[in-house]
Amino acid sequence: MSLKVKRNDPCPCGSGKKYKRCCLHAAREAQVASAKRREGVQKSLGWLNKHHAPQIENWVERVWLEGLTEQERAGIATADARIRGIHDVNLLEQLIAEGTFSDIEASPLQLILETDELALDDEQRDFLTQLGHRPLRLYRVTACSPGNSFSVCDVLDGGDQITIMDAYASRMLEDGDIIGLRLLHTPQGWESSGAIYHIPEEFVDDLVAQLQQAEQHEYGWKLVRYWLRLVAAHV
Repeated sequence: MSLKVKRNDPCPCGSGKKYKRCCLHAAREAQVASAKRREGVQKSLGWLNKHHAPQIENWVERVWLEGLTEQERAGIATADARIRGIHDVNLLEQLIAEGTFSDIEASPLQLILETDELALDDEQRDFLTQLGHRPLRLYRVTACSPGNSFSVCDVLDGGDQITIMDAYASRMLEDGDIIGLRLLHTPQGWESSGAIYHIPEEFVDDLVAQLQQAEQHEYGWKLVRYWLRLVAAHV
């Protein structure tokens, strides 16, 4: 069993500095920066809801719930409260990342970035801008340090392992979990957008087969709708 590093101990990275002055300090700075970026997203969603609530409601019915039966919609509405909370985060993230309004030429993301009311700083604007460019992908969790970080590899493409510093999400995950994520690059490294689509192991092969047949522009939405049907079935 490994011992917990104390604040005044030498930093495990080998820098020669105390832990509190080295990696612990860097980790806390990263958490503060991440919280500020997330604050920009929350401010943007609040502004969007204040000015475009009818358009959001229309988008949910027209796009987010497209193709779902009344029974499936009822299943989502009656899902466990925790799952409903994840559903709402995923919905709003997808609205900003890939949403369009039927009666406004500008996308929700464009409206957010063009308004002066939000007074977003450069990092917040960059984080939001990346939402519109970074794809939603399916990943396998390859390592997890609860309360600190987790690492993933792309299920379809493989590639290098990516480590995400995320105290909250790392407590939700275990090695081997299959999850949909949109990863954004920040000055502190890779970060999840906040949306997470957990796929139970028994459904992974079916989803992967569908994603392999999908066009690039269809990939994200196919993953979203597959997950929505799992939520509707209370899986």
